[in-house]
Amino acid sequence: MLMWGLAQRHGWGCPKSEVAGFRWLRRAAELAVTDLEKGKQGMDMGAVRSELVLAIYEVGQSFFHGWGIEKDKTMAVQYFRVAARLGDPDAQQELGFCLLNGKGCKKDKREAAKWYRAAVAQGVSDIGLAWIYKDKYQ
Repeated sequence: MLMWGLAQRHGWGCPKSEVAGFRWLRRAAELAVTDLEKGKQGMDMGAVRSELVLAIYEVGQSFFHGWGIEKDKTMAVQYFRVAARLGDPDAQQELGFCLLNGKGCKKDKREAAKWYRAAVAQGVSDIGLAWIYKDKYQ
């Protein structure tokens, strides 16, 4: 469902439909939550969790950019925050960007630095982010 939602949202090998893509991404997130709650036997829970985190992040991207849903940066930040707390480095980076620039939330450089550092710890490039290591942002 997740990959089909992304394919539809971007028109990868199918007609582009951001609305349908958003619906599939949301369903993917909901199904992953259900699978985690049920703890289905024989399923790789790590894979289910990874799909859940990616689906949450992609729903956040849809809200941020207005892909298939009305643009709502406040809602996007909420989705990014959930995915960031679950350890997704892309969501951590996006949340840092939103906090740094006040996109969908109040500006908070200290919290932005925290999330950027978390993303960098997972391999995201820190080019242009030297400021996150200053003592005042620790």
